[in-house]
Amino acid sequence: MLVQVERHPDDAALVTVRTSVGTVPASWAGNPETATGEHHIEWELDEEFRWGSICSPAAIEEPRLYNDEREVFYQGRLGLTEIEVAQPLAHLEMAGAVIDLGPIDGLPQGMAGTWVEIDLRPEKIRIHPYQT
Repeated sequence: MLVQVERHPDDAALVTVRTSVGTVPASWAGNPETATGEHHIEWELDEEFRWGSICSPAAIEEPRLYNDEREVFYQGRLGLTEIEVAQPLAHLEMAGAVIDLGPIDGLPQGMAGTWVEIDLRPEKIRIHPYQT
């Protein structure tokens, strides 16, 4: 995903990530000296996902990124990869990006392709720059 990255004004450990679907804080996992500017990134969400807790149906069926004073919210379509003898692995499809989530505890049947919302604390979010 192509984004614009800026230093976060209130927290030296965070950056502000501007995307086509919203602006949120995150931790920068690249060289701190090159953080500011336009980057292709990968998202890393460091959380154990539980349905009904930090993962739930989205009220609006559109890709979105936004935050409040405490949390960051991701809205996108839920994709599932079935694996034999294991819980399906989930990913979030949002504005051309695919964000790996791993397994989601308590996920109801038939959720593949539905619009969901994920909410996390900003310190649980890291972005990694990569070359295309």
